[in-house]
Parts: sequence; structure tokens; C-alpha cells
Amino acid sequence: MIQRPTSRPAQGAETDTAAHADIDEALRCAAARAAEAAEAPAAAGTIVDGTVERVVGDPAASCLFATAVPDGMSDGIGSRADERHEGSPETWTVVSYGAGDRRRVGLVVAGDPPDELGAARLETVALDLARAVLEAEERRRTDRLDRLLATARQVAESLDVETVLSSIVRDATTLLGADSGDILLWDRERDVLRVVAVWNFGPEIFGLELAFGDGVSTQAILAGRTIEVPDYRTYAHRARALDAYDFGAVLCAPLVVRGEAIGAINVHAHADRRTFARGADDILAAFAGHAAIAIDHARRYENEVRLAATLAEANDEMARSLTVQQRLAEQVLLGNGLDGIATVLAEHLGRRVVIQDDVHRLIAGAAPDAGEGWRELVDADADGADRRSRVERDAFAIAIRVGAEVAGHLLLSSDADLGPIDRALVDVATTGVALEFAKQRAAAEVEERLRGEAIADLLSGAYTSEEAIAARAARLGHDLSQPHDLIVIDVAPLGVAEDAMASEGDTDRLRRAFQVVRERLTGRAPRSLASQHLGSIVVLAGSSRHAADGRALADELRTALDAAIGGASATVVMGDRCRRPAEYAPAFRLARDVLDLLLRLGRRGGTVAAADIGPYGLLLRASSRDDLEAFADRALAPLIEHDRTHGGELVPTLRAYLEEDRVQRRVAARCFIHVNTVVYRVRRIEELLGVDLADPSVVFDLTLALRIRDLLAEPVATPRAPAARTDAVSRR
Repeated sequence: MIQRPTSRPAQGAETDTAAHADIDEALRCAAARAAEAAEAPAAAGTIVDGTVERVVGDPAASCLFATAVPDGMSDGIGSRADERHEGSPETWTVVSYGAGDRRRVGLVVAGDPPDELGAARLETVALDLARAVLEAEERRRTDRLDRLLATARQVAESLDVETVLSSIVRDATTLLGADSGDILLWDRERDVLRVVAVWNFGPEIFGLELAFGDGVSTQAILAGRTIEVPDYRTYAHRARALDAYDFGAVLCAPLVVRGEAIGAINVHAHADRRTFARGADDILAAFAGHAAIAIDHARRYENEVRLAATLAEANDEMARSLTVQQRLAEQVLLGNGLDGIATVLAEHLGRRVVIQDDVHRLIAGAAPDAGEGWRELVDADADGADRRSRVERDAFAIAIRVGAEVAGHLLLSSDADLGPIDRALVDVATTGVALEFAKQRAAAEVEERLRGEAIADLLSGAYTSEEAIAARAARLGHDLSQPHDLIVIDVAPLGVAEDAMASEGDTDRLRRAFQVVRERLTGRAPRSLASQHLGSIVVLAGSSRHAADGRALADELRTALDAAIGGASATVVMGDRCRRPAEYAPAFRLARDVLDLLLRLGRRGGTVAAADIGPYGLLLRASSRDDLEAFADRALAPLIEHDRTHGGELVPTLRAYLEEDRVQRRVAARCFIHVNTVVYRVRRIEELLGVDLADPSVVFDLTLALRIRDLLAEPVATPRAPAARTDAVSRR
């Protein structure tokens, strides 16, 4: 279906129509005056570049106008005769004058040449006609100039590029007498031409995109000049998308900014029109220049506005950054700690924040809404492995370093869309967190040093009075008037000599072990006191009424250390329970002696009570491992061999017999056997060893041998209850 642009009244078109009407009126008046002056048929007309533009007057005279007023005729009056045109007068008079660079006006009067007075009148009429045509053309040129100047003023005054371009294409269309017009801009990245302004078109064409290469606009851009197409329907480069508009003549001028084409302006005529007035290309080029300037101004203005907005945003961000930095510094200076830093950072970043220590224990957290959403970053275990994987993928972790060591971690829920200012804030917060960790570490080191000095003095007895050392401990938050179980712990790798503890690796291992002990004590025995002393970890455990609780705590500490310190073995010695400051030094010396004995004998791992060694420790410390092993073997070898061969329980029974002061009834209860079985086994032991268990020296030797076995190897298990009564009977 053929579409035509919608007609609209236009001021420029009215101006051109008025100018043409003035010329037509001047021609009618001139033809009438010439006929009156010559008393003969007459016609008046105009010729542009040798082509008749318009003729008014007597039909016969009008037919002669094209041949009677040649373009090269000089100004003035003349007469001619012609017999070639049947029905035309044989002679006529011609008066012609130039009316501008390209236009001439003329009068044709049929009949014989006029007299002198008549000729003068005809010249007067011709001159008046020339003046009237020149005035009409001048008015039209003035109107066009005014329109161009108005367009230029609008370009200079307005920053609304859409309105300015619409005005330009409207003025160009109306001033050139076209039916429609448009402006297209070249998108170099996408290589398309897009319609950005139209006049006398339906809304469907606005925003239309043409591939660069289609249409006259591309050719004008490539040529860098105005191009006129007489009939767009037959144009070789026409854009097929515009076929429905049935264009005839099309005039196109490129928009050029600083030597670079950015688009084109087009004016279109209906299919029944094949040309534009002379000079139209220059006028359209002028409008194209205005459009290019308007677009360039608009782009510069947009860039300035964008730059201003960017600078304003940067200033706002800088002000916000300074405010946040000040608040972060206040958190550190005012002692609000890591909770305050996390709160400020979460509020200004709009992200959940979590602070952890070097082993990823939770220290502080905050959310933008002051809620508990930050816990999702660390509470992954509650929802299983899938949740844990998601948290690890989404969270953004930053290592907090104090010196060369990692002191903790700062977690953000995400680092997406973090701008340079926000990243700078994170850096500032990281520094603040590092300062807090350094403060805490310094405070902990001071407290630890004071605690270590107090414990060292307590364990060595280097204090002026019990009241003085109790007061020092009280200032550290500990009450020495309450009973404490003394525990000494040694941590060393398996198979490494004792002096290896002095190495740097063992120092780190001891420090890590000390942290494990303190963590376990925090939850298990919060009233306990721990310190590193003489290469060991000393624990003053707040005790309960039951001694078994102290032994259970010692076992828990050893288990935790074995699990945390890979490839190492923890040896724990339970000292005596201390109820007053004066009891700590001897208890520590005894526990330390037992620990040294165990290490010297190569016994690492396990938990040993110092009371179990008792006075035997004096003898054991004076002998070598080989001597002790030889003594134990000589004393117990027959029993050990008997139990190995017959699956007996003589060694455990001997242990119970000696530890229960040789009371047969208590031994039977302890071993879950009958008293008669105890009597039988005691006799069998005496037979195999060739001794009398009533002899105190024999009791001493055998007890010492059992203690040696306990120190050199895993303790021998206590006797098991018999599977059935018949077993005990059969052994008897």
C-alpha cells in the first residue's frame, strides 16, 4: 500500500506561495498594461536559465513567448516576424529585461511595432515588471534568511536536541517546498542509520533503523556533499524499507562535525515531482550545518552534564568515605572494638559483615538492617554441606594481617558492585580491624606475661607471703583460696629427642597447644588458670569435690591436643590437689619430676598421676632405662610368660593384691572373682616367683617392678571379670 506523508500547514510554504502569488499578480498587471499601451494582444512572463517559468496574458501571444523572448536576448525592445506558426501574427514586439542573475522578464505584443510613445510605455511596463519580480524574489530570499537565522538562534539558545532537530527538519522541508523530511544519525558501533527527527511523517518512522549502505543518506555521507535524486523509486541505492512512502524527488545533505560525517538530513517530494528549485541544495546544506552544530552542542552539553554528575557523585562518595573513615577511627579510638567496626562497615556498604580470628572463630558480625542475617555467613553447619558450599562461594574473605602473620579474617556477603571508594573503605576497615587485633594481642600478651610471672613465682615459691601471691592472682581474676588440680602437659613430636623442644617448630607447636588448652578450659573449667612454664603447659584447674573430675579433665586435654596437634603426642601428669599457695611449689616439683622421668624413659603419651609413682620416683630417676627394664623382667618374667602361655590373669591379680594391701576379700571384689580363686592365684604366684608375698622386701620389689612396667609401656589392664563361674573354678 502506498503511503504519503501527512500534509501540515507550514509557515515556509505559505511564504513561498505568497511570493509566487505576487509574481503572478505582477505578470497579469504587466500583460494588461502592455495590451492597453499597444492596443493589441499581449502576454507577460518569466524565463529562468532559458526555460519558461510562467506566462500570463493573451493565449496567442503566450504561445509565442518561448521563442519571442530568448534567454540570450539583451535588455530593451525589438520586433520580429514569423510565418511558421499558423494562426499566429506575423509580426510582434518583444520587450525583455533581466530580473536577477538567472531570471529574465518579458512582454510580447502582437501586431506592427508601436510608435515611439508606445515603445516607451512598453519599456516602462517591462521595467516595472522586472522590479516587481525582483522585489518578490528579495522578499522570498529575506524570508528564507530569516528562517535560517531563526534556526541558528534556536540552535544556539536551546539544549533540547530533540526539539531543535525537529525544528530544523520542519524548516528545511517547508522552506524548500518539500512534502516531508527527516534526520538520521550514524551509529558507527552498530553500523546503522537511525531516524531521530521527522516532519510530516507518521510516528512509525521515528526510530527506524537502516543498515549503513542503504539509501541516499549513506551515499551523501560517503560523498561528503549534497545529493539530489530525481525519482527515488528508481534509485539504485534506495532503502527498501521506505518503498511504501512513494517518494519522488529526494534531496539529502550530510551532517558534518569537525570534518567527520555523523548523519544526514533528507527532504522528500511526492512521486509526481521530479526536481527541487535551484539553490535548494545550498539551503539544505545550511540546515545540515545547523543540525550538526545542534547535535555537537547537545553532545558536549550531555558530556558536561555527565561529567558534572560524575564529579558530584565522586564528591559525595569522597565525603561519605571521609565520614566513614572518621567513624571507623572513632570505633578504634573510643574502644568500641570489632563490633563497632563491623556495624559501621555493614551500614555504609549495605552488606553483611563478619569478623573472625585466625582460626575462623566468630569475633563480631553485623548486617545493614541491624538484624541477625550476618550469621548466615558463618552458621553453615546447621544446614549441611550444600549450605556450606553456597556460603563459601558467595562470601568474600579478606585476610587481616598484623605484621607478617594472619591475625583474622574479614568476611563480606559479596564483593559485587564494590566501587573504588567502597574498596578503599574496606581497606580502611581492614586496617582498623588489624589495629584492634593488635591491641587485643598486646593486651593478651601483657596479661599472659603477668599471669606467667605470677604462676612462675607461685610454682617456684618465689613470693614474700601467701597473702601477696594470692593478691597478685586475684588481680588476674583467680582465687588461690579455692582448691586447684595441678596438671603439667608436655607436647612433642613422636620419636624426637627431648632437646628438640628448643627449636622454632616446637615453639610454635607449644603455642598452638597452649591455645587449644585455653579454649578447652574456657568451656570445661572456666575458673582455671593456664600458663607456659619451663617448656611445659601448666594448668591450675578449678577442682570439684571429686578427684575423678580432675583426671577426666586431664584426659580431655590430652585428647584435644592429640586431635589438634598432628603428628605429636601429649604427655599429661596429674599433680596433687593444692588448697593453699604453699602447696603449689612442691606439687609442681613432683609432677615435673614425674614428667621428666617419663620423657627420660621414652614414655610419651597418656595420662599419669604423680601420686601413682610416689616415692618410687626417687629410685627410678637414679637408674637407666635398660637397668629398669632388666629389673622388671627379672621380677615378673615367670608371671608374664605364664599369662602369655595359659591366658592367665596372674599379673593383674598380683597388682590388685599389692594395691589392696593383700586383703583377699577386697582383691576378689576388685577382680570380680571368688576369694578362693584369689587364694589359689596368690599361691601360684609365690610358686612361680619362688617368693613369700608376706615378706615386705618382696612386696617392695614387686611393686617397683609393676611401676616400672607402667612407665615403660602402656599400663597393664586391670583384671577382667570371668566369663562364667566355671572359669574361676577351673583355674583353682
